[in-house]
Amino acid sequence: MGTQEHRRANHAHYIAAVRRGIETRSIRVIDIRTSTAADDGREATLLLRPDETAFPVPVPAQASASWDEEDGWSLAVGSGPAASRVYKGLGVAPDPEDVAAWVAVLLAHPELTPSREDHPFRDHSVPDPAFEAQLARYAPGP
Repeated sequence: MGTQEHRRANHAHYIAAVRRGIETRSIRVIDIRTSTAADDGREATLLLRPDETAFPVPVPAQASASWDEEDGWSLAVGSGPAASRVYKGLGVAPDPEDVAAWVAVLLAHPELTPSREDHPFRDHSVPDPAFEAQLARYAPGP
């Protein structure tokens, strides 16, 4: 018996789905980077610019949403050592619309969205066919 090759899904399609959801909420994604870290962990960062006129309260001029396949989503507001990072929690790859809504609420009302520190959710070095299938469902059809 041979070992079955571990196939990894492209996470860029999932990240693109999250981007589309974020942009429907008057938040421009001005830069998006997907990569694989030196240890083979998949990750992404989206640089965000909210349309300040679209929100009823003041929002930060810039923020960044980050994702990695162990900790899931986080949002950083500000830059340098003063930046505050809030983790979404609850799972590594939540529904893109859920992520987009979380980003919009967090930008407008950070006091309503505590950071969830219940991560990591998985170990990227351990094969996880269910996770790969979850990411693969965002890939364009044949």
